[in-house]
Amino acid sequence: MSEIFNLAMPFFGLILLGVLAARRWQPGDQGLAWLNIFVIYFALPALIFEVVSAAPVEELVNWPYLLTTTTVTTISFLTVMSLSRLLLGTSFKTAVLQGTAGSYGNVGYMGLPLAVSFFGPEAAVPAALVFCCDCTLQFVLTPLLATVAQQEEQTRWRDITLRIVRQVLTHPFIVATCLGVIASALDMRPSGAVGTLLDMLMKAAGPTALFALGITVGLRRFTDTGPDLLLVASMKVIFQPIMALAAVSLLTTTSPLWLHVAVMMAALPTASNAFILASQYRAYVEGASTAVIITTLLSAITIPFLIYAIQMGVVP
Repeated sequence: MSEIFNLAMPFFGLILLGVLAARRWQPGDQGLAWLNIFVIYFALPALIFEVVSAAPVEELVNWPYLLTTTTVTTISFLTVMSLSRLLLGTSFKTAVLQGTAGSYGNVGYMGLPLAVSFFGPEAAVPAALVFCCDCTLQFVLTPLLATVAQQEEQTRWRDITLRIVRQVLTHPFIVATCLGVIASALDMRPSGAVGTLLDMLMKAAGPTALFALGITVGLRRFTDTGPDLLLVASMKVIFQPIMALAAVSLLTTTSPLWLHVAVMMAALPTASNAFILASQYRAYVEGASTAVIITTLLSAITIPFLIYAIQMGVVP
């Protein structure tokens, strides 16, 4: 038990410090925005670029791996959405947003730093690729189905399509991954002052991202504890990682490191973006907020046990 505590404390301790800071000083969304700008536009993109550009280019085009992990996320989304409709009689738009909360993990703020910390710098490559595919899926699937549920006029589809394309192509993490792939293909590595700056930003990425996540959780409201929360939370922290383990294990060419990263990324708690999307479409807002809090608390238990199981050889 002490090994699990020592494994989890440094990382989830940073999240807890963020929660306590949010409760004590109440920075509000404007205060959090500046911290998010540093994490989203500078620190994590530097981490992604550095590790992806240093990886052999042949590792970056592992289509079977990317297709499998994305399929697991899609199945999780559709399962939560369908069960909510069938068992709980939820409206279609609310069920879509519940599917998002039950499948969209915190693959950026939490996944990238934890992958590097638990498995080493080389783990950032599969983690970054999983992030790109999962975010692209959610940026497309959620707005598309939510818009269908709202029965918006045909004239708005062009605007919606352009917004989706813009979200995907301009996301800093996706841009950093693409630039890293190009640098890897051209065998280019930044040096001198630029290399030092990127190294400083990369080292700041993990602690800053986890602290910012804690502030985000601390600012969320805990209000909705209906049966939908059990469906969302159990899928996110239990069944999705089990599906990832089963599916990725079937890929005979996948290394144990990439398998373990896929399972850990699938086990991550609900991303704050699920709450943002719920607010945007004015449905399941309180439920998404509660899902972020509850799954983050649960992951403080499940992820350390998962990593300990991997280290002990329990997870193949």
